[in-house]
Amino acid sequence: MISTADYHLVAQPDVPGAPAGIGLAVPIRRKRLLREAALPADAKQLLELLRRALDLENDG
Repeated sequence: MISTADYHLVAQPDVPGAPAGIGLAVPIRRKRLLREAALPADAKQLLELLRRALDLENDG
């Protein structure tokens, strides 16, 4: 969640008064998992193989 107080408008280099967008270097207030992804059985098996291949078995 990003607080509106932390938004940082980024100006265009050639037109200083016109915003080009919002800067991405803002603090994140919290990070939470909404729900676990519902994977089909074959996708879950492939994900487990990938985690083992990349040695990420303790991260998931």
